[in-house]
Amino acid sequence: MFSSPISYKEIHKELEELVMETFGLWDENRVAFRWRHYLPNHTCRVRSMCIELGKREGGNLIELEFAGTLHDITKPYDGVILRDKEGERAVDENGFWKNEVLMPARSNIVTALYDKYGLYGSIHHISGAFIARKILESYGLDQEFIGNVCSIIKAHVKPLSLTSEQLDSIYTKIESQIIYDADTMDANLGYVAFFRNVHIHAHRAIQRGGFDMEEYIDSMGEWVEWSQSVAASLFTKSGREMAKKRQERKYHLCQELIKEKENFALNMKYGMLGVIDYLVAQTADPDFVEELSHLQDRWIPERRRWIGGGSRTVDCDAAKQSLSRVIDFCQTINLEYRGKT
Repeated sequence: MFSSPISYKEIHKELEELVMETFGLWDENRVAFRWRHYLPNHTCRVRSMCIELGKREGGNLIELEFAGTLHDITKPYDGVILRDKEGERAVDENGFWKNEVLMPARSNIVTALYDKYGLYGSIHHISGAFIARKILESYGLDQEFIGNVCSIIKAHVKPLSLTSEQLDSIYTKIESQIIYDADTMDANLGYVAFFRNVHIHAHRAIQRGGFDMEEYIDSMGEWVEWSQSVAASLFTKSGREMAKKRQERKYHLCQELIKEKENFALNMKYGMLGVIDYLVAQTADPDFVEELSHLQDRWIPERRRWIGGGSRTVDCDAAKQSLSRVIDFCQTINLEYRGKT
């Protein structure tokens, strides 16, 4: 599989296929803060943002592309988050969260290497870098390139309890700063983070008995406020600029949703309330790509036809304004998906 000399582009294509294959070796749908399609979607977004930030900051784009693709390759082993006696998330001596080990239902070269080298219980950025090294070495790639890619992968999770000197040693390279910024932004900032937040909140709410739209909207302000500290933690100038815009969009979206409650019925049909309602209906098995495609290709055109029909029971001007917010949301989240904003 790895013996014949091929180009970086061809190697990367094989690696992407291997990563996606690996994500499919587990049968569990919901684990901690992720679901079946989360890691494939997240990996593509982080890689795209790594490349975009790399262009802006002068990073090595090939190293970033490889690291972005491989950064979560052992993440599926992270099972349920462990709790301490007080019910808080258990952490190790460096402040990393501890998880139960979740075993795959099937195997491939990644799981074989994981088992061979006894990586069970290791944090996924450490085990992922180790596995990445073994796989990249199988291609006979330059050792400096391999080392750089693996150090970038290690940097995507930042320890909480290391000294400033130790942090500086980890994040000296711009590529290491970039992958941390990209990974952190994807989960916490912007419309893609809103998508994630909806599905986390809705899943928990449904388990408790049902999703309450107004309750969710009322809770958003606290989430937006919390994520301000996340935006401030980023390393790169470009990352902080992008984070500021994403944070502003989240705040604006929160205000829009509060406003939409004033015409609840119309906005459940034509506005962002309707988008949330659609997303919640997909919470059993969310897929970012499929849901965005549905909104763009079916949900929006269907409502354009309804408005175009000139129903006397609908305020067409208000419906158009509501739908325009959805169109803007979809256009912007698509740009975020491609790492452009």
